[in-house]
Amino acid sequence: MKPYRLLETSKKYTEYDMIQKHTEVAAFPDVRARLLFLFLSKAGDSRLQENREELFPLVTGLVQMALDTHDRIDTSSEYQREEQMRSRQLNVLAGDYFSSRFYELLARAGEIDMVARLSEAICENNRLKMDLYEQANDASLTADHYMEASIQLKMQLFLSFTSYIDNSVRQLWEQMLYLFSRCEWLAAELKAGSNVQPFGEYGLYYVLQQSAPADQSRLKMEANADDSARYRQEWEARYGINAHLEQLLQHSLAAIGERLQQEDNTELAAAVSELTGSYAALVHQV
Repeated sequence: MKPYRLLETSKKYTEYDMIQKHTEVAAFPDVRARLLFLFLSKAGDSRLQENREELFPLVTGLVQMALDTHDRIDTSSEYQREEQMRSRQLNVLAGDYFSSRFYELLARAGEIDMVARLSEAICENNRLKMDLYEQANDASLTADHYMEASIQLKMQLFLSFTSYIDNSVRQLWEQMLYLFSRCEWLAAELKAGSNVQPFGEYGLYYVLQQSAPADQSRLKMEANADDSARYRQEWEARYGINAHLEQLLQHSLAAIGERLQQEDNTELAAAVSELTGSYAALVHQV
């Protein structure tokens, strides 16, 4: 299987009429899955090349979808219309459904050890998530800390496979996983607009850092206001949040290019470089 077919293959495990009709689930982490596929393909174990290089990225993508879909659940106690309640209930069920497919696929392939590894990674992911939830209520949380913690959450499941990566490219794998996770997160922030993120949003933390202490309480109130979209437009005009995010994305893309130029494995470097296309296009659009 080619790496670009991972997303297509995942659809037969994720597309379900009831879910698609009533709610919107998290996206399959296509770039991270394809990155893992490319590095697993360089392993010397023939059995890994025949089976695991396809299975591991697929099941990890399903688990990531499950976690990200659960993060979308609205925990507000406010009254909700029937349609909103149904969407919330289906987000819970959809996340559980994606998790069940991960167990099923690994069990069917006899990969019991990987069930344990991914389960441990899920536990660690949830621990990091709880830490971030707690820190999000702490005035000392900075925009950079928020970003780095969010990137670690994107990396956690995929780090489970580091021992399967060939020693000659293991360091490169870890570096590329970090940089691509960073690009993915920055791209999502640029596209998010006024959408509320699971732990808040980078723009608010960035604005709080730039503002005077006397203004910070007001800014927090604006973030939760009914017309918060208007306030965010004002923040953008005053603090240039998107320009800052775009600059960070450009720096990350440049770091990927510079590191790949140092790599002796030109075939792998070229394949990895192709994955930057969607992010480079976004930079030019913003």
